[in-house]
Amino acid sequence: MNWSVLRTLLGKYYGGVSSREEEKQMLDLLNQEDLPGEFYEDKILITGMHAGEEIPEPSTDLDKRILSAINKSEKEKRIIHGSRRLYSFVSVAASIIIIIGFWFIFDKKNHLKDTYQDPQLAYNETIEVLYRVSSNLNKGRDQINELSLIGETRSKLGLITDSRETIRQELNALKYIESSIEMLDLTNNK
Repeated sequence: MNWSVLRTLLGKYYGGVSSREEEKQMLDLLNQEDLPGEFYEDKILITGMHAGEEIPEPSTDLDKRILSAINKSEKEKRIIHGSRRLYSFVSVAASIIIIIGFWFIFDKKNHLKDTYQDPQLAYNETIEVLYRVSSNLNKGRDQINELSLIGETRSKLGLITDSRETIRQELNALKYIESSIEMLDLTNNK
């Protein structure tokens, strides 16, 4: 059988210019048992698209049903949104009440009293505490200095890596020169 007719019909179909009769003829040709393999994918696509060709007419109250479904969905969103808002307000109010409760509980227990009768003793204790704080801060600063040494070492290693790349490039250039000299020696020896 000459399948050029089917090729022509497929071209029209894919171009969107086929008539109903041509589409029916194309479907009949695609449903034949001796269909060549080159048309197999077209057969699957087109028969799949035309399998449910009978599209029922929509009911007369379709627009009313769609609008009622939309209205119902929006009412549910409003209810959910309102309950979320109420939940948020209740959560904030509960948090504030808890914070105020902690304030009153800890405020009564932590009234500062003057524990030192001698001002010189209070001054000496303050100086001792400040020296301890200063000592701890200096320890932290020493650790930061050690970290900066690590950073400096990493930058030096980066220079070594850069130097290694430069040496490799120079060696490659020397290989080219060496191969050129060898080629010149070979041509001179002949």
